Amino acid sequence: MGRKKCWIVAVAAVVCLAGVCSVKAFGQLSEKQWSLAEIEAVSVFVQGLTEQTKRTGLRSERIRTELEKRLKELGIRVVSQEEAAMVAGSPVIYVNISAFKRERVADYVYHVDVGLLQQVSLARDTKIRIMSITWRKGRLGYCPSRTLVKSVRETVGYLMDGFSKDYRRANPEP
Repeated sequence: MGRKKCWIVAVAAVVCLAGVCSVKAFGQLSEKQWSLAEIEAVSVFVQGLTEQTKRTGLRSERIRTELEKRLKELGIRVVSQEEAAMVAGSPVIYVNISAFKRERVADYVYHVDVGLLQQVSLARDTKIRIMSITWRKGRLGYCPSRTLVKSVRETVGYLMDGFSKDYRRANPEP
């Protein structure tokens, strides 16, 4: 075999192996992780705080600011809800916080949900597009009233660590 043919065969083998490796790596992603591929911009929504939880010092603005910082560190632009409607899939990161003060004690039981809503198409009729949760993690906690703010913020951070890990798996750096 001539030198030119050897080079062609070698290059073809490398290209094929690279394709197999990348397909194999993507094949190991869960559906939740796949749903994070190629997301470049999101809007952020924090909900669920009651007047009672706000009195403890828990503020949606602070949680939103921390969330936006984490998203920017991932290279994800944070946009308004109106701008997100113009982005493919109209992605929204949401945080839902439910906290209930126990009667007669100064303790809270809380649940934090972090999720990604995106516009998806139904398999049976792709013209039907709806918003659906494509990635979600949640955590239940219990703490004294004096540590509710810290506990909820740490829980949001923990859940965002999971999002960051899955996002990086779905969007490996070149």
